Amino acid sequence: MKGKVLSLHLGTTPGLPKPRVEALELLAGFGAKGDRHAGKDPDRAVLVAGVAAYERAQMAGIDLPYGALGENLLLDLDPHGLPSGARLRVGEALLELAQVCTVCASLSQFDLRLPKLLYGGRGLYARVLEGGVVRVGDPVQVLTPG
Repeated sequence: MKGKVLSLHLGTTPGLPKPRVEALELLAGFGAKGDRHAGKDPDRAVLVAGVAAYERAQMAGIDLPYGALGENLLLDLDPHGLPSGARLRVGEALLELAQVCTVCASLSQFDLRLPKLLYGGRGLYARVLEGGVVRVGDPVQVLTPG
């Protein structure tokens, strides 16, 4: 399965949406260089979301700017449809999907229905196995687990 990077986001300060950037430098075992969540937990190094989450919100009448889910990488494929432990070759980096991102109350700032609507479908945290630069438009290749 293949896809591409639609948008990249880096949050240097608290709050949503995370600002859009054209490139991210991902560091192995650390996360996105400059992101306020980087370096805290290697299993939650970067947040990968699929455009399907934004489409679900749109169908409920909730218009969100990209970055509103707190994602670092927004892909044109749904990471929730991938097998547990799937690896993604994204640009120069290699990621391994680690755990489902919980839906926090911060999403309520956009619409009170959003946390319930996106429960279990906001995005997946990933480990950075191999660092590298990721750019908007980069291809995404899904690799089998292990």
